[in-house]
Amino acid sequence: MTLKAGIVGYGLAGKVFHAPLLPAAGIELAAVASSDPDKVHADHPGARVHPTPQALFADEALDLVILTTPTPTHAALAIEALGAGKHVVIDKPFATSTAEADTIIAAAETTGRIATCFQNRRWDGDFLTLRALIGADRLGPIHAFEAHFEFYKPTPADRWQDRPGPGVGVHFDLGAHLIDQALVLFGQPDWVEGEALIQRPGGRIADAFFARLAFGKLRATLTGNYFSPDFRSRYVAQGARGGWRKWHMDIQESQLRAGMTPLDKGFGVEPISHHGTLTTYPDGKLTEETVPTLPGAHHEFYRQLRQAIETGAPPPVTAQQARNTIRVIEALVKAGETGARVSLNG
Repeated sequence: MTLKAGIVGYGLAGKVFHAPLLPAAGIELAAVASSDPDKVHADHPGARVHPTPQALFADEALDLVILTTPTPTHAALAIEALGAGKHVVIDKPFATSTAEADTIIAAAETTGRIATCFQNRRWDGDFLTLRALIGADRLGPIHAFEAHFEFYKPTPADRWQDRPGPGVGVHFDLGAHLIDQALVLFGQPDWVEGEALIQRPGGRIADAFFARLAFGKLRATLTGNYFSPDFRSRYVAQGARGGWRKWHMDIQESQLRAGMTPLDKGFGVEPISHHGTLTTYPDGKLTEETVPTLPGAHHEFYRQLRQAIETGAPPPVTAQQARNTIRVIEALVKAGETGARVSLNG
């Protein structure tokens, strides 16, 4: 029996970053909550369109609800959907605070349904490549890690993401991805230092953040910014035996924006010119090697989620993992406010 999903909201996130992934994961997009039925039916003529999230939650044919609404609405809508017996995907960030995250987790436990966060960047091709290099012990123990997620948007837009509100700002947006990736690689940090701040003229929300995380002796530096004319830098990982450097963002977002889907040939495949470089010292001699980037696979999130719903396997991102990311964001904000390192031990 095909798993049936409904999306709440059909803006950029719902239309471009979620709906196109579902067919490759064996999930049917059966319904959408939207005020613009014509827009939905132009892409998905067979989908039912509900006027409100609550009407979609009441749709008994649905197994899964995907929330692509503004961050401040996530917790309340997730709890409603869970109460209606649906499994829930929350587009990042999971919540505006750890306290809100706890209410979602409690609702999921009470209803026996899955609540998960759409951390699709775990399936970026370059991040998959880095994990493969670490798994094959090509770098040795990592002692320094650097990750960037930057764009150049010098003028704030007239959209909810650029207006002050709970859970709004680049640290909750791009930061949620960078922090999640760091936690996947290295576990829970011992402490956080850094800040989130406004750098763009006329800006009203934090559009830059700089974070330094400690994992034992390993130091991770994370940078997210909407005000970076040169935003090619992506990763640097320095290990005891090798270092890997990567430029350029994963290609899947640009492909999805252009209308490609995971069912199209070449989806997730990066041009050779964007591949990263591995530097090692066999026999004491510096050697540089181009490492092919593994194909990206954002749809793998939904494939694993379908498996979790059908078999009881763990979801691709647990609610506790999503909460841990929010906890680090809160520590970053506190560090910026106090100018002090914030411990996460205990």
